[in-house]
This record gives sequence, structure tokens and C-alpha cells, in this order.
Amino acid sequence: MSEKGAVLLHGGTLVDGSGAPSRRADVLLRGDRIVAVGEVADEEAKGAERIDCSDLVVAPGFIDVHTHYDAQLLWDPAATPSCFHGVTSVMAGNCGFTIAPLGENGPAYLQRMLARVEGMPIEALEAGPEWSWKGYGQFLDRLDEGLAVNAGFLVGHSALRYATMGEAAIGERATAAQLETMSQLLGEALRAGGLGLSSGRTPAHQDWEGRFVPSYHADDEELLALCRVVREHPGTTLEFAPSLADFEGTGELMIRMSLEAGRPINWNVLIVNAERPEEYRTQLALSDRAAERGARVVPLSVPHPMEFYVDLVSPFFFGGLPGFQEIMALPIDERRVASVSY
Repeated sequence: MSEKGAVLLHGGTLVDGSGAPSRRADVLLRGDRIVAVGEVADEEAKGAERIDCSDLVVAPGFIDVHTHYDAQLLWDPAATPSCFHGVTSVMAGNCGFTIAPLGENGPAYLQRMLARVEGMPIEALEAGPEWSWKGYGQFLDRLDEGLAVNAGFLVGHSALRYATMGEAAIGERATAAQLETMSQLLGEALRAGGLGLSSGRTPAHQDWEGRFVPSYHADDEELLALCRVVREHPGTTLEFAPSLADFEGTGELMIRMSLEAGRPINWNVLIVNAERPEEYRTQLALSDRAAERGARVVPLSVPHPMEFYVDLVSPFFFGGLPGFQEIMALPIDERRVASVSY
């Protein structure tokens, strides 16, 4: 009879996350605690369920800091396929894209925006559970029903802007009253459990109609004002999708955002290209310049070549090409015909 809650992971190749070389080791767990690592004696492991890991790697769960699982977790609480690859914790709500808070017509706009900018099938978003919440805390409560992974969520600037300004969020500058409302919504979201603020100004992010997403239209003062709200909430962070075409100007903005918030800012994405090393070296130098001024600016990089699955279903790639914006907004059958004639 095994001891309740005791498990011995025996004979696996341990990669402990410290940077140390892998080694063969046993891991003994009792309840939710690791109580022994190394050569665990039979007496010490008496009564524990024994799992043979001799052909397996034993490692801490991976943390994926950049995901867009916000909607998928509503119908897939295991966050597949990430959970099959050892990911046990995910951070969603990146790039300014969250599905809370919601204002009038919020679900319809945000679903179509996510379908375009993140390649999510609009059919899945529309067929999934109803977006019945309004506030950010209500969204978190809705998700806290049987999640199989640890999940944390940033507060998306585009969602804040659309909840406050409606269609005016696309193209117009926020008034002082609207900025105050956005700041209040952000503060409420952070108190409810939001991990920080995400935003972005990359022209690659466009909504279903081919317009730049709401956060793209925010001026510097709006961004800095929201960063000052983040400063009031310990343990929070910033995430940003910058314009790589204007990295010098955007880099200065990210330094100012970090200083105003008193928080690190993670930006997406550093692409290392051996044929153009001056680009990534210039981008990496931003972290040093930020540190000299007391800020912390950290790039997120992809550890493998950038690859895209391109088709007429997802509007993400073709929708960014001249002449294709209107085509990719059509129903799929009409897209095929229109693209052939184009």
C-alpha cells in the first residue's frame, strides 16, 4: 500500500533548471513538496508510489512567458499542445491583446481582431463559451474553473482602449476623461490579479478590417500614464510589441515606460539573423543603455528559425500584403476566388 501523496521518480536524467549538467537522480515527493533529490534510499522511499524514469528526463515544468491562450483556455483548460511539451505555467494577454475588460460590442470586435492578428480561427472563437463577463476580475473567475496548468494574464492595452472608447479607439487620441477611465480599469484589473500591462505599436498588428489595432493609436503620454498605474501595484510587469522599423524611437519609449512604472519591460521579438548581425546587436544594446538610466528592458527571442504556416484561412500573413487586406476579410470561399483573380 503506497503512502498517500508520496511518489518516487526513480532513475531519471535530472535537469534541475540551475544550469548544472544533467545527472542521474531520484526525486522523492510527498504531497506538494520535493523532499529528496539524489540517491534516495529504499527506507526513505518506503510506501511511496514508484515510477521508473530510467528512459526519461525529469525537469521542472517549463514557463512559457509569451502565449495567447486567453480564449482557448475557456474550452481547453489543459492548454494543449503546450502541456504535452512540459509546459506547466503560461503567461497570456501579451501584445495588448486580452479578452477583458469588455465594453459594448467588445466580444465581436476582439474576436475578429484576434482572428486576424493571432491567426485564431474565428469559427472556434464564435463557437466557444459565451463571453459573459465585463470586468477583468469576472474574466479571471470564469477561467478559474478546472485549469490544468498554472496561468497568469497581463492586461491588454487594446482591450482597455476599446472598452473605454469603442470604435474611437481605432484612430483617435484619448481625451483626459477617457484616459482616466482606462487608468481606473487597469487599476481594477491589477487588483483583481492581472500581472501587469501589455501593449504594442507594431504595424504588423492589424484588426479584421485591416486597421491598426487600438494600442497602436495611443500616444506616448497615454502609455506613460498607464505605466504609472502599474507602479502602484508591486510584483507587476510590462510587455510591449515595438515597431522594429523605428527601433531607435521605440527603444527610447520603452526605457521611459520602464522608468515610469518602476518595472522591467519585456519586448517581442528579437530576431537573430547571422546575415545582418548589426540589427540584433543594436537591439541588444538597448538593454545596456536602459540599465545605465536605471531601467530594465529585456528582449524575448525565439531559439529557432522563424517559421510561418501560410494559407488563405488565417489572415495574419496575406492580410499584411498590399491589396490583400480586403480579400482576407471575405468569407473563405470568396477569398480563394478573389486571390486567383488578383
